[in-house]
Amino acid sequence: MTGRYLTIRCDGNSVEHVAFGGPIFYGHAASGFDEKVGHPGNVYWYQAQKANSLFKMLDGKQRDQALVEQAPEESSVHFGGPDGRPQGIVISELSSDQKDYAQKVLDALVEPYRTTDRDEVLKCLKAQGGLDKCRLAFYKSDDLGNDGEWDNWRLEGPSFVWHYRGTPHVHVWVNVADNPTVKITTGG
Repeated sequence: MTGRYLTIRCDGNSVEHVAFGGPIFYGHAASGFDEKVGHPGNVYWYQAQKANSLFKMLDGKQRDQALVEQAPEESSVHFGGPDGRPQGIVISELSSDQKDYAQKVLDALVEPYRTTDRDEVLKCLKAQGGLDKCRLAFYKSDDLGNDGEWDNWRLEGPSFVWHYRGTPHVHVWVNVADNPTVKITTGG
């Protein structure tokens, strides 16, 4: 349990073709936000710091490709498929050291989950071509402090969406499947 958020997902691999049994949402509003020190006490902020470290590794042209004006709705985690139009820079176009660091970003995203869930996420991602088929986008909208430390970003592939919104506190929407034809159900 993190602050006023609680995410429980006990799918037990009960839903075929998807990790986590379908889309999930998690977040944390710890002790507020201070642009000089980030999100003090936030248990997920390190994920954004990892992604921002990757952004700093990009050259000027790559940054132009990765930086997008407006973020999509955080809950818009439907799959675009192989012909979808995700925004951002394609991971396969990164240099080998940048790709290695992109893998570290992915590792940080799945790290809080059980080993079986991490394995299922990676299996689903691999079925769609792996991290190389994903794009990474950083969003100018809602850049707290206008400091170029990107609070909002998204890693997206044909059937993989990890949307990170750090404004004003952390909200993350995730949807992972082994193919983009999987119907998304959000409950309710």
